[in-house]
Amino acid sequence: MALVLILVPAILLAVPARLAVAASARTSDAVTLAGQSPAWLGPDPAHQVLTLSLHVSSGAPRRALGVQLTLYRRVPTRSQFSEMTSGRGLGTSMARSPTLAVESLSADAHGGLRVTIPVIGDVAPTVPGNWTAPLGCRSGCAGVYPLKVTLTDSASSATGPSFVTFLIYDDPSPGSHPVRVALVVPLGLPAANAVGHAAGGVGGRATDVAVARLEALAGTLSDAPQLPLTVVPDPSSLVALTAGGRAHAAGVVAGAAATSARQTLSESFVPVNATTLVDAGLATELAAQIARASQVLAAASPDVHGAKSTWVAESLLDNATVGVLSADFAHVVVPPGTVTGPVGNYTATQPFTMAGTTAAMSDAPLGSHLVTGVAPPALAAVQFLADASLVYDEQPNLSAPRGVIAVAPTAWAPDTALVSALVEGLQSNPVLAPVTLDQYFQQIPVGADRRQASVRRPSSGTGSPTLPARAIRAARTNLQAFASAVAQTPAGTAVSLSLDDMLLGAESSQLTPRQQQAQVDAVDTALDGQLHQLSIRSDTVRLTSGAASVPLTFQRTTRYAVTAVVQVTSDKLTFPAPSTQTPDGGCRAPVVHSSAGRSSYSALCVLDHTTTAVYVDMRSRTAGDFRIDVTLASPQGGLVLASGHLTVRSMSTSAVAIALSAAAAAVLLAWWGRTVMKNRARRRGAHVARAKTQTRPPARAGTP
Repeated sequence: MALVLILVPAILLAVPARLAVAASARTSDAVTLAGQSPAWLGPDPAHQVLTLSLHVSSGAPRRALGVQLTLYRRVPTRSQFSEMTSGRGLGTSMARSPTLAVESLSADAHGGLRVTIPVIGDVAPTVPGNWTAPLGCRSGCAGVYPLKVTLTDSASSATGPSFVTFLIYDDPSPGSHPVRVALVVPLGLPAANAVGHAAGGVGGRATDVAVARLEALAGTLSDAPQLPLTVVPDPSSLVALTAGGRAHAAGVVAGAAATSARQTLSESFVPVNATTLVDAGLATELAAQIARASQVLAAASPDVHGAKSTWVAESLLDNATVGVLSADFAHVVVPPGTVTGPVGNYTATQPFTMAGTTAAMSDAPLGSHLVTGVAPPALAAVQFLADASLVYDEQPNLSAPRGVIAVAPTAWAPDTALVSALVEGLQSNPVLAPVTLDQYFQQIPVGADRRQASVRRPSSGTGSPTLPARAIRAARTNLQAFASAVAQTPAGTAVSLSLDDMLLGAESSQLTPRQQQAQVDAVDTALDGQLHQLSIRSDTVRLTSGAASVPLTFQRTTRYAVTAVVQVTSDKLTFPAPSTQTPDGGCRAPVVHSSAGRSSYSALCVLDHTTTAVYVDMRSRTAGDFRIDVTLASPQGGLVLASGHLTVRSMSTSAVAIALSAAAAAVLLAWWGRTVMKNRARRRGAHVARAKTQTRPPARAGTP
């Protein structure tokens, strides 16, 4: 009895513990899609068998694990498809497979478990498999069918993990047009990696992980050189890679764009919100972005020809911005929700006219399938291809061509499995035809589909967060002035260009307003670092004569020569002779100006030595010690490159003072001479009188 009393509590305590272990094992269970081929099925005998590659992980014994497949009726609309991707609203199931034991499934090249599913569509398959899926139709089976995959555990009654993939059955109508699919692929690093290199050629901050992902994406695209698509290389990433000693990675990116089947877009140096720039009064900055992008892409590779034919916008383009862009770009692509006008009941699949320019809308649902992390790579590729096939199914017999534009996210870093599956699924697809953006606008004319508006207007609104426009303008003014002083040599041009790139990077739409301001501050700091390498030596100069040639000493530690205007201003000095020379003749003839008792001197000089002396002829107006200011300014813009002062100790007198002194001396001398003459005459008269008195004979006695 005592033993029973002891064992019963122990058993009761052990049962919850085992249940907890089982529950933790179930929460760690997972089943994912590692691959699916072919991407589409059809009545062709070569495309009647669907093969799934599954990755299974579980804490339960492997002999207890199984896989169950459930096939649902075809997807009726794209809006319902979006809900089905998350496993909701699947509708009515048509068939369910028996539980397929995991131990009975063979391994495949992906390292997963192979599940072979022959499909009964318009014709019956002749190949055996793990389970045969009936589409429930005798003819006209084209469509997209949800297929749910569930992991089961015979030791547990709980529902196992699952996911929903899609069986794509394509059977195009005779004479119908395949849907043109224009895939736009940005090739670049995240903003924090792309634009961060300091002035002077210091390497960028691109991380190894970011570079590896970019190389993998570019390499996968290079493996399918005949696939038409539009590549948008990020010029700032190419600059950062080259500056950071990663020229090989930059070459891989350029190689992905250098094929005859590809279109390479040249847009802006960094991704920008064009409307925000124009609305902030920074249209010149937008022009600078476009010009710098063309310059970088032209130097990237002789085989890369960046075309400024289409501008792909991330956000709203208003009328003013479209007008600015139309000078360089014939077409624009805008995101959904940024234009007004009827779109009909179906997907917008044709260009339209907006603000006098041919435009088109990108397809948001297709772009959402390309966002990294939303779905496993292989499953995301299936969702993309199934969604694009649904666009064809909306209007399969329409005689006019139709098309969709899918734009991948900026700094896209997908898994190679996603890109490989997309490349495979877009090639030789009977209802999807991959095209470039130029081909899209050439093959689908405006007004081809009369059910959609051919003219639309931009939605009301402005660009996203406000740029630090005032700080950007001030920085641009300083950089242009700095360039006028240093751009005469390759080393100076490189430094100036690096500072320009930093400022363009501050305008990136990938940065928050605070980050943009911080980047502008970094530009100012980098410019100050360059200016601190210039200085004017403070000397004490003695003027011992009326005029003298006084040396002004300038020092620099920059790697480049500096062309600057030497300026001297004083109310104690005059600059009588317009002549200036350096030991090697590095200055032009000076300009001297005097007004209201103040004199100024300026001369354009080239400081191409670490220490340069500029001799200035000057004359002091007065004696004594005083300080004069010396400034080194840029040839254009008036940027002060360096400033200092010179102490002048004048021991000379002016001509007026000498004349006054001479006159005073003359007066004093005349007065002194006259006084001397008068005194001499007086003394002479007194002497004569005394002499006469002494020589007179003595008087006789009695003589009065």
